[in-house]
Amino acid sequence: MRNNAWLIQILEDIYKNYFSDVPQVNPIKIQFSRAAKFRFGSIRLVKKGIFQPKGEQTSLILVSGMFKDESIGEDVIKCTIAHELVHYVHGFSSNLPRRFSYPHQGGIINRELRRRGLTNLIVAYKKWLREYRTEVSSS
Repeated sequence: MRNNAWLIQILEDIYKNYFSDVPQVNPIKIQFSRAAKFRFGSIRLVKKGIFQPKGEQTSLILVSGMFKDESIGEDVIKCTIAHELVHYVHGFSSNLPRRFSYPHQGGIINRELRRRGLTNLIVAYKKWLREYRTEVSSS
């Protein structure tokens, strides 16, 4: 069953196995958002609730609710999560130092994913995206 607990487990596995060299300077949370057709994931830096210590922030990853559909391969969702973690690593929507001027500058996302051994996720995502675009454009 694909729910927020399932997403948390995937995030923890990806972080532990591929991003363990990156300090978690602020907590990273993840949850499903509404079912967006074209925005599959996002990350933003948010202040915690009113009762939290002043200045604490959390990086929140939102994943399209469309990905609750079990016909969509897990590697597509894993690639989306890893993509958002790369933004975190590069200092976008995290308290880490910003490493680039723009979040997608010159193919930095896929270059980082490949460097971390996640080429298989890129391949699966691109294959799914071609099929998805065809499906969406014909409907």
